[in-house]
Amino acid sequence: MRYEVFIGLRYLRARSKQFFVSFISLISVGGVAVGVATVIVALSVMNGWESMIRDKMLRSEGHIYVIGNSNPIRTYWTMMQTIEKMDGVVAAAPVLVRQGYLQDEEGENQMGVMIKAIDPQLETKVTGIGDYVSNDLSFESPLIQLAQTRTEDTIFGGIILGKEVANRLRVSKGDIVQLGSRFVRIAGSLHPVIRTFVVVDIYDSGMYSYDAVLAFVSLEAGQQLYDTGDVVDRIEVRIKDIYKAEQIRLDIQMEVGVFYPTMTWMEAHENLFDAIKLEKIVTFIIEALIIFVAAFNIASTLIMMVMDKTKEVGILKSMGATKRSIWFIFTFEGTLIGILGSILGTLLGVFLCWSLQTWLPIRIPNTIYQIDKLPAEVSWSFVAFVNVASLVICWLATLYPAWRASTLKPVEALRYE
Repeated sequence: MRYEVFIGLRYLRARSKQFFVSFISLISVGGVAVGVATVIVALSVMNGWESMIRDKMLRSEGHIYVIGNSNPIRTYWTMMQTIEKMDGVVAAAPVLVRQGYLQDEEGENQMGVMIKAIDPQLETKVTGIGDYVSNDLSFESPLIQLAQTRTEDTIFGGIILGKEVANRLRVSKGDIVQLGSRFVRIAGSLHPVIRTFVVVDIYDSGMYSYDAVLAFVSLEAGQQLYDTGDVVDRIEVRIKDIYKAEQIRLDIQMEVGVFYPTMTWMEAHENLFDAIKLEKIVTFIIEALIIFVAAFNIASTLIMMVMDKTKEVGILKSMGATKRSIWFIFTFEGTLIGILGSILGTLLGVFLCWSLQTWLPIRIPNTIYQIDKLPAEVSWSFVAFVNVASLVICWLATLYPAWRASTLKPVEALRYE
């Protein structure tokens, strides 16, 4: 063991008259540990939130959209067959998306919804809707025949409601709802087209922005409701690698032509993910300030130690210790404080993240944050980055005190001894 390391370790060990300095050293270790743990937990929560939001989005929508807009897609079956033959594409499904107005059977509760008309067999290949309903995805159910015996209205078909939509309408599976889709002109005046549906299932994705607005009907029912004919508004495409979406989108665009714009999941939710990215940067900067505060504690501790060890430094230099050796002793002490703080902070941060995911979940309002509990996803590359950054900051904090100690002259250090 180098004598500089031996002396540095001795200086960190408390003796009765030097306990205060060593106590400050412990506070410095704790400061670094708290700073590292806070950064790890804060960014892990942000990573977990981003991943959970992204996963729920990608299980509720396609990865790429071919959009009809004002030009409805009429040859969508042929277009889907062409798209599904392309490299990287898993499946494609037709979708008709329109606004609708729902009310319960008595008309006491009403709300506007987004009607998504889908093909059940094809939709399950593109999205995870089948995992968010209680039964197999189908708009046919014995509940329809049972409901027909309770009403004189003709049942138009089955409908699947988002969980929050059902809560707001105060309906559940088997209940009857009425859907207003459009207006028609009869005898010179406009009349709403209202059809009666039976709730055959509840859609619960766990993401409020979907559960609170979506209602699903079959593609055929949607085309009849809105009198569109055999057309769709868009084609949703599922791909193997979501991060190759832009490349595959360009290939699809070349096939479908300029009259049908294409869009990736990243473009559709660009504002949200840009906001999350900005929040992560700001959060990291704010939390990193805690490490800087701990670094100031290290600098203060070393300055106090230099003042306390003036005589010892003078003796060492008079015995032949070089400036480099004295500098190394004090930078070693500060760096050791940073290492201990980083290790303890990493263990604490990872433990807290693990706790959030297992035995200590924190519930949050999904109406605000879209998810119902605080997630945490540890990125080990980021943990390594935080530790390296912490050690660099702590090492920089040692430079001035170590330099001051190395420039002490033996005569001045021992003058009053």
